[in-house]
Amino acid sequence: MTHVLSISVPPDIIATNVNVFTGDLFLTDTYSPEINPEVFNRLSEGRRAVSFCPELTHLDILGFKLCTIFRLKRVTSLVVLTKDGSPHSMQIPLMVQEAAEDAGFDKSSVEYYCLEGGLVHHISDLTVRKSRHYSEIEKLLPYAKLEAVTAMLRSEQGCPNDRKETYESVIEHLREEVEELAEALRKNDMENFYEESGDILYNLALIGQISNEGHALSLRDIAGQAAQKMIDKHENVFQMWKSKY
Repeated sequence: MTHVLSISVPPDIIATNVNVFTGDLFLTDTYSPEINPEVFNRLSEGRRAVSFCPELTHLDILGFKLCTIFRLKRVTSLVVLTKDGSPHSMQIPLMVQEAAEDAGFDKSSVEYYCLEGGLVHHISDLTVRKSRHYSEIEKLLPYAKLEAVTAMLRSEQGCPNDRKETYESVIEHLREEVEELAEALRKNDMENFYEESGDILYNLALIGQISNEGHALSLRDIAGQAAQKMIDKHENVFQMWKSKY
């Protein structure tokens, strides 16, 4: 007989007296406990668990409640779990962040997680902040598409040739592509120049995917390291700007 783990939705944070909130707190939407009970149990262990339903209660009410909870300074940390992709659930991290900033609560004591594709993903405070800016997300989509395409080509359902690639073979491809790029530039063949630039970018994505499969660094990690290296080397340039990233 198969046993299915079922979890009751935690009490509504709005209906709970603020004076009971001490120590470590866990806040979830009303979907996540049933979507993945194992993750819910793991993240909420040792914490007072409460829920919030944006479909039933205006988000501002959650903000007022959280501001009061944070200002009482009885809560030491907060973990937030929501369902990714839900237009309702995505509002909860936004309001938690806003309330923490308004009340002067230490944001390093807040952790965000979301459920997507059967997996749990850790989300940074910066990601929550950036989710407010569609214009910035739009710029990131081509890079996300390249990463997804590369992962698909390397998968069991992908391309046999791409699955055979190794660090060594990709480096050889890169040498060839850089030479072709230089040749296109010498001939002022800008159409071919851009095409070869794309081939180089794909090979770099392959390096990131191979690395990710070995549980080392993903393309995102590599890109983040490269950006941070430039910021650190040019502190005078990025002094007023780097707080955004």
